[in-house]
Amino acid sequence: MPANKLGYLVLCDAHGKIAGKDCIYGVFNRIYAGRFPAVHEQCFLAFELWTSPGDHKLGVRIRNSDGADVVPPLGPLDLKVAPVGQASGAIQLRNLPLEKAGIYTFEIVVDGESVGGRDLFVEPAPTR
Repeated sequence: MPANKLGYLVLCDAHGKIAGKDCIYGVFNRIYAGRFPAVHEQCFLAFELWTSPGDHKLGVRIRNSDGADVVPPLGPLDLKVAPVGQASGAIQLRNLPLEKAGIYTFEIVVDGESVGGRDLFVEPAPTR
């Protein structure tokens, strides 16, 4: 396989592997905060990746609307890719700081190469 390709990248409330299948629950791309700064207690970044079989290094960058890192880059994590060139799983994120409303981008990096990203829209909670 010549290049890294992202099959999917989603934020979700829970992830599990059952009989070799990825089970993804509570997919979302928008959250509301009553005030800022805020903290999102827990979520998962679930992914499917297509690349060459073998050992790779996986990383994640999380940036705010200004392009600044929200937390230090995560990884590198060891990733073993099956002979068919496919890997999937999830990274658990806890106590994610959300300093202000805006778009937060979650970027997947494989062997130092950006493969793709997913945006999270963080908004003030609606007033009644």
